Amino acid sequence: MKRVIATEGQTVDIDFTAGAVYVDGQLLEEDYIRQPTYLEEGLEFPVTVPEGCVFVMGDNRNDSDDSRDPELGPVDTRQILGRAVFLLFPGVTADTDKRDFGRIGPLT
Repeated sequence: MKRVIATEGQTVDIDFTAGAVYVDGQLLEEDYIRQPTYLEEGLEFPVTVPEGCVFVMGDNRNDSDDSRDPELGPVDTRQILGRAVFLLFPGVTADTDKRDFGRIGPLT
């Protein structure tokens, strides 16, 4: 499962020194990320998402195969199989390293 962070026409840029992700120049507030994102090899940034595609990233950034990988890149929306609508069992939070059971329920 991946998080859609940008849609067609939007520009994604990543500051790997700071571990920050920007969409159309706006910093994403990502309190769900446990570790700053890094890049071993991958796409050149910034990237503008092509028509009919989305840019996805896993919440476990440093162990995720996602749109940063040049073999995957932006994902064609026709390949999306579903959408998460409910959180049943939360992972640990980035700031406290504990499970936040108050997050259980419908996702918006």
